[in-house]
Amino acid sequence: MNSKTIYYINRYDLRKIENVKNHSGYEQIVKYDNNFKRIKSNKLLSNLLFFLIKKNTPKHYIKLNLGKELIVLFKALITGNPVFYLYADKDAFLLPLVKRKFNLKRLKVYGTLHWPIEISQEFSFYNNNLASAFNGIIGLSSSILSLKYNNIKIIPHGIDLNYWKRNTSVKKQNLYLIIGISNRNHKKQIEIINKIKELDVKASFLLIAKNREIQKSYVNIKDLDVISDYIQDDDLRLLYNKAKAVILFQDYCLASNVVLESIATETSLITNKVGDVEEYLGADYPLYIDSISEEDLLNKICFSEKFRLEVSNYLFDIKKDFDWISIAKETASFIQ
Repeated sequence: MNSKTIYYINRYDLRKIENVKNHSGYEQIVKYDNNFKRIKSNKLLSNLLFFLIKKNTPKHYIKLNLGKELIVLFKALITGNPVFYLYADKDAFLLPLVKRKFNLKRLKVYGTLHWPIEISQEFSFYNNNLASAFNGIIGLSSSILSLKYNNIKIIPHGIDLNYWKRNTSVKKQNLYLIIGISNRNHKKQIEIINKIKELDVKASFLLIAKNREIQKSYVNIKDLDVISDYIQDDDLRLLYNKAKAVILFQDYCLASNVVLESIATETSLITNKVGDVEEYLGADYPLYIDSISEEDLLNKICFSEKFRLEVSNYLFDIKKDFDWISIAKETASFIQ
């Protein structure tokens, strides 16, 4: 089968974020297969369309995407090349609606769904019932199969294993990381922090989160520092390599970048067995926390170097499944 150019729509401008996060996020997938071609934004066209539809855009939809969707509509009709929404939940809007209304079978539309079903119903893909306009849908885990769409392919989120890797020359510190805010169970994370502090008074903690309200939740914890601004990937990678462990408890089944970065850097992840987190880490991951195992596992992660090595070796063994190069190839093959 001859490969085709794949027009893609991305809500993130890679040029603007490359100095901060050039190695994390699903948007990096387009770097690893030459078939992906970016659709550039047109501010004037987007503003005009925004005015014409009387500002009636879906929740979290980015106005600049209006111009991208109209431009790619004509490109795809002329060339027959497929269109790929990197974040179809929020970004698919104008193009699939036009395709459905005018039965434009020549338009081949694909997209990846990211956000947990529990919080996604107001996003454009679900709110506008757009599944029938898609030729194929990618789910990052099997949780999406509950939606029972016709053409679904489960392809996991990926990561650059050459960049995010264990650096054995960096000395481990008695440091625990808490990174991000999306779908987090902050109450449980704070509970785990306090239990570790009871076990090990020398432990230190670092919260990386921009949201001021979330920061307030952690304000009374002694020996906890906060990074409240964007952190560059180089600095974040160093922190993973220094950290004894990462603390991550999720409310919904969504495997975040934190899961992938922990796997790739072989950094112990103190987490709960929930949905996609379990699917990425596997059923046999040795550091899932529940009411029965909690006390024993926290003791081990605090004081047992042998146990931390066991966790690290486990992560080393599974990380090959998340390499961007093979995942990008599989994604392009599905779309073409």
